[in-house]
Amino acid sequence: MVNKRNLFLLFVLAWTFVFLSSSLHAGVITLKIRAINPSRAEKQKVPVTAVLPRDVKPEHIVSAGELVVMYDVSARAYRVNKDVELNPGETRTFEVVIKDIWEIPEADLTQLSGHAVKLAAALKGGGKAATAEELKTLIDEGVKGIATRQAAYAVGVVKPMDHIRVYESNLEVLERVRKDVGMLENLVVAAGKDPESFLGLPKILPPADIWNSTATGGVLVIHIKITNPSLSEKKKVPLRHEFPAEIKSTDVVDAGGLQIGFDATRRLCYAYLEDIELGPQESKVFDVKLRDPWTGLKEQLPGLERRTRELIAIVKDMESYKAVLTQAQMILVDLEAVKAKPWPAQVNRDYVAFARQQGAAMQGLVTRVQRLEELFQPGEKPIKGGVPIMDVPRPDKRTTWVIIYIILGFLGAFSALFFIRWYGKGKAEKT
Repeated sequence: MVNKRNLFLLFVLAWTFVFLSSSLHAGVITLKIRAINPSRAEKQKVPVTAVLPRDVKPEHIVSAGELVVMYDVSARAYRVNKDVELNPGETRTFEVVIKDIWEIPEADLTQLSGHAVKLAAALKGGGKAATAEELKTLIDEGVKGIATRQAAYAVGVVKPMDHIRVYESNLEVLERVRKDVGMLENLVVAAGKDPESFLGLPKILPPADIWNSTATGGVLVIHIKITNPSLSEKKKVPLRHEFPAEIKSTDVVDAGGLQIGFDATRRLCYAYLEDIELGPQESKVFDVKLRDPWTGLKEQLPGLERRTRELIAIVKDMESYKAVLTQAQMILVDLEAVKAKPWPAQVNRDYVAFARQQGAAMQGLVTRVQRLEELFQPGEKPIKGGVPIMDVPRPDKRTTWVIIYIILGFLGAFSALFFIRWYGKGKAEKT
């Protein structure tokens, strides 16, 4: 038998892993997972498991060997898993080879720099030339910083974990760079010129859970199965099934005979039941009905398509702004691709993985639509013939203060008249 101390060691050692770069294959990272049987006297089953970095999807895995790849709902990432039998004191190493997806392509950085140069050149000699040069300088500095850090923290130069950490830091810099590019694009459009393409981000990104707040209905049925592992004995088996983080206790329509709890530490809702009596190898299935937290994804598609078609209707006859039309048409194509993907029929971990990936895709589309809509904000979007749409000029600083003083003067005069009237009325009452 495995005592508690050995069981603890089994889990600790099975979960201990280290990233090692492979010198034999460029552009890949090898995850090595070591499993050890700490017992010197008996053969034991060891759980070999590791959560992969969150960005990794099955298509990024070059090889998992004999390990099984599955989605971990709680970790929001894929996991490799397998139970293996090890002889006393035996150690085995398992390898998972993953494509190096933690690098911003050099072509993308070059494209951003070149785009900024063209945009700034289009504004030379105008009133916004100085602002454009300042933005171009910031973009150049950001792009060069990303390229320098990527070279210094490349796979084979540093540990893969440091490589991934720097990539995540570079993504934050890239977001700022693309916002600056977006501001440059806005200036070019406001000057009545075509930016040729849109690589920038809107000033304010849509919230990550915008699709979740739009949900109005839809019910999911989750089948929760429990089995008595004993081959010969009747047992009372406890059940605990954790729901995805998107599901709250208020989303439970019908618990199917189970109790609903909430783990405050992990912030997860779960279904449970103590002492379910089952015969040898007997199984029981509980059907839990839940409000579908991903209904908003499907509901938002028609609205997003309508917004895109409205943009197309505005710019379709504008010869000077073909880039806006091209971008809007590309969004429609990508929207159709999202709509065409069938949702899994069974509600399980694959369903959750698919829903979250669809949410990320929708988030990208919302960002792109919002980017184009930003061009039509007051004072920023000209139309054919150079007449601005909703062009409401902003008052300068001096005019603003004059308006404030006029309002204060009016309020002061009104207060004085009110006081005189009140004082006169009070005096008359006394006499």
